[in-house]
Amino acid sequence: MTKSHAEVYAPEYGPSHFSNHSPMASFALKRLGGSEQQLQDFKSGSLRYLERNSSERTVVEIADDNFETLLGKRQNYLGYFAYFKKHVGIGKTLPKLDLLAKGVSASAFHALIRTSYGIDAQDVSEVAAGLAYWADSHLVVVPDDTAENFLSNDTVEDLGAEILTKKLDGELEPLPSNEAIFGQMRINAEDKIRQPYVLRAFNVTDLSLGQLRQLSLTVFLHTNNFTALHTVTASHAARLVLPYIDDQATFLRQLCSGVIAAILTIPNDDFTANDCSHKYKKLTVEELKKRGASATDSHDIKFVYSCLEEYRHYGDVRYLDAASC
Repeated sequence: MTKSHAEVYAPEYGPSHFSNHSPMASFALKRLGGSEQQLQDFKSGSLRYLERNSSERTVVEIADDNFETLLGKRQNYLGYFAYFKKHVGIGKTLPKLDLLAKGVSASAFHALIRTSYGIDAQDVSEVAAGLAYWADSHLVVVPDDTAENFLSNDTVEDLGAEILTKKLDGELEPLPSNEAIFGQMRINAEDKIRQPYVLRAFNVTDLSLGQLRQLSLTVFLHTNNFTALHTVTASHAARLVLPYIDDQATFLRQLCSGVIAAILTIPNDDFTANDCSHKYKKLTVEELKKRGASATDSHDIKFVYSCLEEYRHYGDVRYLDAASC
């Protein structure tokens, strides 16, 4: 029996914890109209960088009694994968999502994104892989004991505008770090100067996915930054995963805090007063599909796909601007 991609390849590779984008980008490439040759070329190119799941590592069995205690230990992906393979079914309630929701910043949103692609593809193995990755790299940027300790009268838009202004004024420069994006998010979220912004994000007055996706899109258009790109693809992913979550308020609050933590890691020099769309020709939907289908980088493929899907859902033409940048 042929093993699925998730059974063979690890969700991350290399010392910097680069995320395995291969199954997600392959799906997006196909949806964008990529040819069979383009799909084969991309798969063969991406697989050579990945790491295989070790057959020598002892796999800890995950059950209900130890599920929560092992969250975020980054050694138990295969155990969580086996757990979710038993419990996931297409069209069914997804297990443990309320627990996972608190750590939605897992691997800088990559686990959330992979879960959403599994849902989009209706692929049980990929849904299980995304959820297992989410559990294994679980990252809570606002712990329960600090979640309500900071009152906020902010709207999402006003908080985002304040941070944008401070970044343009040279304030809130990211703390120096050699860690991956998720490590930088954690460091900035724990810093005494930057943590209040993360806590204010948790307690905004108008929390909704609509507000969050607009914040992410605005920051990308003002930075054209790699981390900001991930907040846009994460908001697309959140739209697909949200219907399966019972405690949607906690999920959205942690996502909002995570997005702000991610924004705080972006270098100030990347921020511009005007958005980047005026520098580029705005491409049509068909032109963007061709651009995405001809891309060789997984981030480019997925970003175009997310922008087109969000444009189709919301009708917000700024997604076409973002994908054209």
